[in-house]
Amino acid sequence: MIRRLYILVIIVCAALSNAKAQNKEYPFSIRHYNFINYSSNKLQFVTDSENFDMFYSKLSKLVLNGQGQINIVQIGGSHIQADIFSGRLRDRFQNIAGGQNAGRGFVFPYKIAKTNNPSAYHFKYSGKWIYCKNTEKKKTCNLGIGGISVYTQDTTSSLRLLINNDRKAYYSFNKFKIFHDVDSSAYKILIDSALIKSKYVNLDDAYTEYELNTYVDSLDISFAKSDINQKGFRLYGILLESDKSGIVFHNIGINGASVPSFLRCNLFEQQLKVIKPDLVILGLGINDAYGFKFSQVNYEEHYDSLVSRILSAAPNTAILYLTNNDSYIRHRYINRNGLKVEVSMKKLAQRQHAALWDMFEVMGGLNSVVLWKREGLTKRDKIHFTKEGYLLIGDLLFDAIMKSFGNYLELSNNKSEDYNGLIKHEP
Repeated sequence: MIRRLYILVIIVCAALSNAKAQNKEYPFSIRHYNFINYSSNKLQFVTDSENFDMFYSKLSKLVLNGQGQINIVQIGGSHIQADIFSGRLRDRFQNIAGGQNAGRGFVFPYKIAKTNNPSAYHFKYSGKWIYCKNTEKKKTCNLGIGGISVYTQDTTSSLRLLINNDRKAYYSFNKFKIFHDVDSSAYKILIDSALIKSKYVNLDDAYTEYELNTYVDSLDISFAKSDINQKGFRLYGILLESDKSGIVFHNIGINGASVPSFLRCNLFEQQLKVIKPDLVILGLGINDAYGFKFSQVNYEEHYDSLVSRILSAAPNTAILYLTNNDSYIRHRYINRNGLKVEVSMKKLAQRQHAALWDMFEVMGGLNSVVLWKREGLTKRDKIHFTKEGYLLIGDLLFDAIMKSFGNYLELSNNKSEDYNGLIKHEP
């Protein structure tokens, strides 16, 4: 217990200090670059946010007492689908003080949809499948929180999930939920009966939940047609969960996605309600603002609609906006829409009592992407980051959240008293 609290003290104190002179003991030190605006690396609150207070209260209880489970959802486009940026945040959050890994969260067989998969897990599959993504405007299909679905009518189809565990994180699970159509036309799901402790089909929210007898790091799923009325099976995603206290970090990203892309997801609220997010990080905008006909009015209206849907599903969730990264259009033209998105997001954050992380300003402002590229932190297109760039962005955002969390703890008198005593009692 003392060890857990002492580590928290170090983290909070270091996060509250200037980023250029971080404490050597701080376990999440950030590499220094002259062009990064470290003084702007903080969460901005234009108005009070009761939902953030609730999130920080829950986070402090988890870190201090080792109790409870927190769900964080990050939504975006290609910056998020690859899960390098979000993966860094997941790693940081789940290792705040002695380990808060409560599970991998949302996973999907992206390979079936002929697109890239996060490196932490992979799916093998058999049979014939078709796919639908929220970026495909000409297709009509049901879509959920993940913005993607796959469908099969082939009874020989199967899925095999394999967790790529490494020395940093072990994402075995003993619970999982499968989001899928649960009406009379759906094939039956087949799971090894020796593994199953209990099974529950939620007809209202359209998922099947399994509890297992043991923790596993792989899963085989097959399907059976047990009734003449059954036509096929549609999968929207799988939630990997556990009984452990800690943090579950869900990355939700579709390459090329904009805000309207997720507005097309008709099952979005239904499935988000099942996740029960404590914090939703919104990083959509780089695709909305790509080009020379960007409309701030439309952008704000679209985001207002999306956040309204998020809050209808999870009224107590904290909302964190991320401004766009500085970028270029067609490799050649400075994208000045980043400035407009910055203005719009400040308005949105104020209206919705949300927080804002100004990534555009932290990067160094307009045309700073050139300096990031020079250091090997962005790719040639001057839109996407390299792996090193995504890791740096993840560290910067985590540091900004920890500063805000530290401010919350400082304002809590009972917590301040605990710190005064703990600093004198190192392990």
